[in-house]
Amino acid sequence: MKELEDSDSKLEGASKKLTAMLEALTVHKEKNFVEGWKVGIDALDLATEIDSRSGMAQAHEGLANVLWKLAEYSQSIEHFELALDKFLGMGDLYGVARCYCGMGIISATLEEYRTALEYFEDGLSASRRSAKHQFAATITGNIGHVYFNLGRYGEAMKCFAHGLEFYDELEQPHNSGNMLGGMAGVHVYLGEYDKGLELAEKALNLHKKAGQTRGIAVSMMNIGIALQRKGKLELAKTEFKSALNYAQSINLKMNEYEVLKNLSSVCSDLGEEEESVKYLKLYMDGQKEENKLSVKRKNEHFKQRQIIRKMQSTK
Repeated sequence: MKELEDSDSKLEGASKKLTAMLEALTVHKEKNFVEGWKVGIDALDLATEIDSRSGMAQAHEGLANVLWKLAEYSQSIEHFELALDKFLGMGDLYGVARCYCGMGIISATLEEYRTALEYFEDGLSASRRSAKHQFAATITGNIGHVYFNLGRYGEAMKCFAHGLEFYDELEQPHNSGNMLGGMAGVHVYLGEYDKGLELAEKALNLHKKAGQTRGIAVSMMNIGIALQRKGKLELAKTEFKSALNYAQSINLKMNEYEVLKNLSSVCSDLGEEEESVKYLKLYMDGQKEENKLSVKRKNEHFKQRQIIRKMQSTK
């Protein structure tokens, strides 16, 4: 009897420790990505040891979130897929939606826009079925970014405007900033540079207010893009350098590579070819083409598994 009580006590202690780890992972995945990875690995080991399906799902999801921010896309996709399997098994539709959203973000980052839309649509469906309307608005904004990259600016603006109205009402500055950043991009690519700059700067202030490091980094880069498009090349270069320093300071690799690409472009526009080549080489070194190919293979494999799963569920 005493052995049983001791066993229950150990399990309870381990469960409390796991809960604390997962809470720490939630914090680190937004601000300290390397530390988040370390905590995520420990949390996954503990969750596996005590056979906590929920813990394993959350640990895999947390690891996936920090890994794509560190530009480790292939590993991130793998952890999202493992988390998705766990959430599906538990019937956790909100968890399913988050995984599809993450996989959509990675696919969009790697310019696999059609695949990204498929993931986002699946995530949107799961969000609505779980009555998570706030997350549905987030995914709608992500769909807007894909439309933007596909040159479908009118549809993109509708998505961003929908999200902005939703988040302004909830008084969530970070999410409102994301929508404004998307709207700024549309204005810039339509040649409305002053309006784009205004919204990008407003987005930056909202992210600073919310303390969202990734949002700050992206907004700084967006301001640089707007300045470059407007022909303010020296100002754009200065902004890109500030964005690069900030991204490096928080170890946000995926954003660092994007800034390097833009720095190379603006240096070329300035006729500074040697500096342009330097930044371009750093960008190409960070892109990891083999990583892109691996993600594409994982996406294809995942789609096949989804088809098989659907066929089995209809039997």
